[in-house]
Amino acid sequence: MDLVRVFVAVDARSEEVDAAADAARAAGIDVSLLSAGVLDKVADAVAPQGCAAIARQRSARLDDLALSGTVLVLDEVRDPGNLGAVVRVAEAAGCEAVLLTGSPVDPFGPKALRGSTGSTFRLPVVEAGAPLPLLDALAARGVVTMATSSHEGEDFATIDWPEATAIILGNEASGLDPTTVEACARRVTIPLAASVESLNLAVTAGILVFSAARHLTERPASAQVLR
Repeated sequence: MDLVRVFVAVDARSEEVDAAADAARAAGIDVSLLSAGVLDKVADAVAPQGCAAIARQRSARLDDLALSGTVLVLDEVRDPGNLGAVVRVAEAAGCEAVLLTGSPVDPFGPKALRGSTGSTFRLPVVEAGAPLPLLDALAARGVVTMATSSHEGEDFATIDWPEATAIILGNEASGLDPTTVEACARRVTIPLAASVESLNLAVTAGILVFSAARHLTERPASAQVLR
């Protein structure tokens, strides 16, 4: 994102806030001081951290991605906190991008941004439209699409992860639509104790992307790449 203007609350100054303001000024960005209490009234957060900014949003596109590593596809994700947490996990695991399908929550909404703790500004987040055309487009570019399934999938711990992989996760409440699952090349499962029905979306994403990252790191350089 391109910062346009930074606002600093005079009653919430700190070493970190002052450093951020100095960096903005050094980059030629206008910094405005706000009177005591103003930021508390206009900020979305209950306890703002002393500064805020206006920025131009950059839109990522599927065509801009190399699609040579792991990407996460989230279908119909409605909880902004979950979305933000998944983007954070994806960046931490070295994913190439997060792709959103269906009618997702706004990834640049305040709660989603806070949940991502800045990852949304660094990792491409693409609003990719309907899931089935996206799956076709990914397959056409050599990406192996893997639907998450509560059963009937390959065990995440023993699967031979392809280098170019799209892991597809569904809505928090209802999971993936059966037609989406059927359109994927493979299925992956996290075995759970019989007393547990499912995991949180961000937890599921974290387990899978770090498993993929570990397997690809440990794979010998001479091993054949599955695509």
